[in-house]
Amino acid sequence: MSIKSKLRGPFARVAANLVIGVVGLVIVRLIAQGLPMFQDAGWIVEGKLTVLAGALIVIDALLLSVLVRFAIELRAYLLGRFAEIAGLGTMAATLVLLVTAAIAYIDFKPLTTAWPAIAQFYVWGFFALAAILLIQIVILLYRDRDSISARILGQPMPAAPSDQPSNVGAATSAVAGR
Repeated sequence: MSIKSKLRGPFARVAANLVIGVVGLVIVRLIAQGLPMFQDAGWIVEGKLTVLAGALIVIDALLLSVLVRFAIELRAYLLGRFAEIAGLGTMAATLVLLVTAAIAYIDFKPLTTAWPAIAQFYVWGFFALAAILLIQIVILLYRDRDSISARILGQPMPAAPSDQPSNVGAATSAVAGR
């Protein structure tokens, strides 16, 4: 398989969407920071939150939506590419969402200085989100550990556990009197 054909695959499309979205929003963010009308516009909350900071929060929210879309597309790609490891796509998407939550926590921090009453809700809300995402990763790793280790070591994938015990045939013949 040539490099050119790899670059045209579904993962290349997912990566290109991410790069286009991130680069475009970074450019918009830099332009917004440089515009004098945003810098001179004043305060949204006197002494705590400027119009420029509010505009950057909105741009960062759009950037976070690009990252969430990337997580969804990455999950779909990995589910199709590595079907034998059922949780791999979800784990990767969860990691992207965890990074997105960390970015959101840092970017939206000025809101807690503007409205101090939301500070505890803000901290505990992001803490709960991060804890839930980490627990999901641990559960998926535990559930798919055999498939992941087989894939890493290049061994055959373990057989899926069957719903019936292994000695069903013997039990059936004993009941039938054979």
